[in-house]
Amino acid sequence: MQRDMGQKWRAWVIYGAAITLAIAATLYFVWSLRSLLLPIILGALLAYICKPLINSFRISWLPNGARVFLVLMAIFLGLSTATQSIKRMIPTKEEQLVLQVRLQYKINEKVKSMLGLDESKKGNFIYGMLNNEIDPFLFNLNHLLALDKEQSRELKKLKEEKSPLLSDKFYGYHLENLKVLKIQESKEHERNPAQATTISAEEETSIIVALLNTLSTWLLLPFVFIFLLFDEGQIEKFFISLVPNHLFELTLSIVDEVDVAIGKYIRGTLLECSLVGLSLGGGLFLIGFETDVAIAIGAIAGLTNAIPFLGPAIGLGVGLGYGLVLEEINPVLPFITIDNLFIAIFICVLIAQLLDNVVFQPIVLGGAVNLHPLVVIIGVMGASVIFGFAGMLLAIPSIVIMKVVVETLFKELKAYRII
Repeated sequence: MQRDMGQKWRAWVIYGAAITLAIAATLYFVWSLRSLLLPIILGALLAYICKPLINSFRISWLPNGARVFLVLMAIFLGLSTATQSIKRMIPTKEEQLVLQVRLQYKINEKVKSMLGLDESKKGNFIYGMLNNEIDPFLFNLNHLLALDKEQSRELKKLKEEKSPLLSDKFYGYHLENLKVLKIQESKEHERNPAQATTISAEEETSIIVALLNTLSTWLLLPFVFIFLLFDEGQIEKFFISLVPNHLFELTLSIVDEVDVAIGKYIRGTLLECSLVGLSLGGGLFLIGFETDVAIAIGAIAGLTNAIPFLGPAIGLGVGLGYGLVLEEINPVLPFITIDNLFIAIFICVLIAQLLDNVVFQPIVLGGAVNLHPLVVIIGVMGASVIFGFAGMLLAIPSIVIMKVVVETLFKELKAYRII
């Protein structure tokens, strides 16, 4: 009896030490390789979403590799079609130049109107109090939006060729932008003569290096996606084989519950994001946005709606940015004009969010994500501080998984009378 008790204690010590070391090593590697976390998990989620498509091919003589190949071909064709549609919606290089000029001019005009700088050089009360903070911000914003020398030459060439894209009015915007930038540069030089107004070669090099590092990181996503598609349960079997026999059924129950929870969350989130995108896109179309632009902004807001609080902010920002460059609109609703367009955009985003909170989330997601709003806020903010954008994106599904694991674990432990 003493020998059996000693063997059990040694087993518990060995298992406890192994689990502790495994958890510590996992946390260390997750923290050290956190830049790879997002592409790995997104690749795994995409594979998880596509697994039912592969399993739907119930043909006995068709091997798993062939089914994966057919699904990959279907995904490739779908992405090619979507890419072609997106390319048609993206403005040409010349159109982007004109839009950039118009955006810079409109922002400057709005700022002048809000701060009283169009009527008086001294500005209003707000500008008088915060001019030391506002002027550097406007200086940096105009430098960001201003055309460089090559772009200015291309714009001048469009003017000389009398391109229909560049009217005299829009070229006048460019000349006005140059004047504003010159005035702001003189102000900034008086305030801080030593400040550089151009990006150094070293900074340009660092930007290129950062882009290459980001690209090399995201190359991991397709590899994770493809390898997990070819996996036939070997990974799951390996981890379950490490579990002691008396905890085997408990582990399977937890895995099944997590699988169901993830499936509900992913399907519900995809449907919810689609409905939010359609709602916002439809609203923007009604207030006068072009159809393709309304669809594009709705799609952007819908995709980012998977991250709490980010989707509405991005949808509002993109909508207001495009609304700035519009010279005229043809709204379906007769009471919408160019003067009250900004208010209409705010209302569209607000209605889309109300529909999301009152209708889409309760009906579509249901009990799949039954979390208190405070938990969502703290989880998203805390994860963003630790893991950045990856944390924001993965905070809610991670909390859902932990919640299901803890609930199932205690329920099964009680059912098996372990506790």
